[in-house]
Amino acid sequence: MSIKRTLFAATAGLSLALATPAMAQDDTDDLAASKAELEQVMGALGTLFPKEPLTPEQEARLPAAQRIVALMIPEGTMGDIMGKMIDDIVRPMMQFGGSQAKSTLARNIGVSPFEIDLSEQDSAALASLFDPAWAERQEREFAVFPEMMRQMLTLMEPGLRKALAEAYAMRFTDSELADIAAFFSTETGAKYARESFAMASDPRMMGASMEALPAMMEAMGDIEAQVAAATVDLPPVRSYDDLSPAERERVIAATGFTDAEIRAALAPGEWAEDENWAEEAAAEETEFEELIEPEG
Repeated sequence: MSIKRTLFAATAGLSLALATPAMAQDDTDDLAASKAELEQVMGALGTLFPKEPLTPEQEARLPAAQRIVALMIPEGTMGDIMGKMIDDIVRPMMQFGGSQAKSTLARNIGVSPFEIDLSEQDSAALASLFDPAWAERQEREFAVFPEMMRQMLTLMEPGLRKALAEAYAMRFTDSELADIAAFFSTETGAKYARESFAMASDPRMMGASMEALPAMMEAMGDIEAQVAAATVDLPPVRSYDDLSPAERERVIAATGFTDAEIRAALAPGEWAEDENWAEEAAAEETEFEELIEPEG
């Protein structure tokens, strides 16, 4: 698997893991299984970000840091920010793939909205064949989304406030924390404390990220070339068929998979390294870059 595809797969896998509760069925056993799987994934992800314990000196600074963070992230801040983000950022992103009618039609025929070349009127007429109430349904579904996200962010807020306070206690001395607190006690400092965290969700920040995407996509293409150059002197990777019969038996005995199961898993599929995949991926990247390329 290429480096670029590895990054895409990792991102998609993490997104799927985080979305598991929302996609779970109502059946109790399914919910329990989904929760157990999510806890397992989250536990594994937690080991990727080990936390350095605070020293006694840092622990002593924690109350001062907590007071500063309380000014920066007052209770309810995360939910308020999410409400603004829904209208300023999330709604435009959800409509990025085209009109709501095209999105509804595309979802019901299994294609991308970008592949549908129809007028809004024709798209709406066809969407109505699948769901006569598609427009009202989308509005009601979207109305649920802000409150759901607000609840999720509210649950995140205590942990975020705690982590940020610890980070301040670790990175600033007693006198520096006192200086920050003194600044926050001024009119300008109080405004900065209120606005500094919220500024991260400003649409300008999202716009700047979108403008950088073409360059980022190009850089991702360079990664594979750089990795190839860095490993050019290493022996080639062997395939399953390159192994000797004794080596294959060793793999089978150690993993518990049969020869047939391994060969079936290795059979060309959606992620196979073939020319069709490469051509499709290149076409998709070109299409995406054209869509996000700023006009003028």
